[in-house]
Amino acid sequence: ACPSRLLVGAPWDGNGQGDIYKCGVGLQNSSCAKANLGAAAPWLSSSAGHLGMTLVDSKDGGFVACAPLWSQECGTSVFSSGRCVQLNEELQLMGTIAPTAQREWGGMYWDVLVCATLVSLCPLPGCSTYMDIILVLDGSNSIYPWEEVQAFLGNILGRFFIGPGQTQVGVLQYGERLVQEWALGQHPTAQRLLEAARNLTRQEGRETRTAMAIREA
Repeated sequence: ACPSRLLVGAPWDGNGQGDIYKCGVGLQNSSCAKANLGAAAPWLSSSAGHLGMTLVDSKDGGFVACAPLWSQECGTSVFSSGRCVQLNEELQLMGTIAPTAQREWGGMYWDVLVCATLVSLCPLPGCSTYMDIILVLDGSNSIYPWEEVQAFLGNILGRFFIGPGQTQVGVLQYGERLVQEWALGQHPTAQRLLEAARNLTRQEGRETRTAMAIREA
């Protein structure tokens, strides 16, 4: 027998926020009804997460719809962690699933619901932005002009919140040999890090030993 309804994911609905539609099947003049999940889950309006790009059955008879591109701002960093909603058979919101957006705080795990603007150097509950990042740069003779590498590096570093207890960046440069330009925490502020990037010189070398550099990183 044909199903009596069809669920349709609409990930581009509402400027990319996404939604779910329930459509009748097999009936004359059948129509579709919008779930309007944005009203039940206000976090959907904060990002173009494209809810409905993934839509699957759940074991309890309901459904799980995901917004894989949902992002959150924490300080000056943006994290694309994705979020899912659990729905019952009537497409009513039963819960939010955000395993990649959970942060440990005080020995417990909290769902990331809202991220405030970072105004201190201490990690915020549920909005930790600290990361250790190692950048691996090709400094062999095949890379020219080097000024473009410096500009690229400065552009990347300017997008992170750099500070003690927050994001720290180290740089390895390679050609025929591997050189650690600076270690994690060596330049603890954004100003010092960007200055180091501007002053970074090319190591040169006729070989490009990429695998060696990646293993070291």
